[in-house]
Amino acid sequence: MNSLFSKKRMKNVISLLCAFLLVFGMTLPFFTNVVSAETNKVSIKDENQYNSALSEKENIILTQKLSNIEDEIDDYLKTIPYTEEEFETMSDEEFDKIFNTYFYSEEFLELEREHGEVYSALEGQHGEVQPAIAPIFVPILAHVARIALQTVVRHGTRVASSYLKKNLKKVGKNYRLIWNIKNSKGKVTTLLSIQHKPTKQIVFRLDNGSLHAYLKPGTSQWFWHFHIGGTPAAMKHHYSLRAIIPSKYKPKPGLTLF
Repeated sequence: MNSLFSKKRMKNVISLLCAFLLVFGMTLPFFTNVVSAETNKVSIKDENQYNSALSEKENIILTQKLSNIEDEIDDYLKTIPYTEEEFETMSDEEFDKIFNTYFYSEEFLELEREHGEVYSALEGQHGEVQPAIAPIFVPILAHVARIALQTVVRHGTRVASSYLKKNLKKVGKNYRLIWNIKNSKGKVTTLLSIQHKPTKQIVFRLDNGSLHAYLKPGTSQWFWHFHIGGTPAAMKHHYSLRAIIPSKYKPKPGLTLF
């Protein structure tokens, strides 16, 4: 009797064990998949955080490198031993000779090349590189405008105009260049305006004027700045250099200081 009971009990235990193994075998892949999915989520999150931190680090490095190159360009411009007034009174022949000496030198051309490469890399970090086909293609590069700002501040409008012309040789027939726009007092308020003829849209302006609404505290002082973009909305934004505008002024929305 006891023997029969023991055998029956053993069968029940074996049956329960088999049932447990069957259920465990069915649920194991589910738990494995859940754990694997959670692990993948953590891995993707960690990877995204790593990539974001790496991108931010590269952005800081490129920004600093660009600033250093602009400092070198400014130091180079300081070595040109002529004032704005002297440039303005030179004959065309004398001016061209001096301009070519300093702005086509190996040293300056190398600084320009480095500035353009670093600026393009920085734009790529921000995803702002203008495609070959935009709403309206802008026939001047923003990094050229930044150097032009340095040039006009150091040596005046005649030198800056020549520098811009140097970089606008292939502007194309669809664009109109308007130079030296003056106010009623004869002061230059726009050194260069580029208009897209088919749409009459202005795509670039290098201006001299008040940034009162875009600085804190406000000021009536005039500063050189530029606008660039293939749309009216983009052209509303102002760009200038921190080196031009004293540090006591902080930019408000609508103004970017490099």
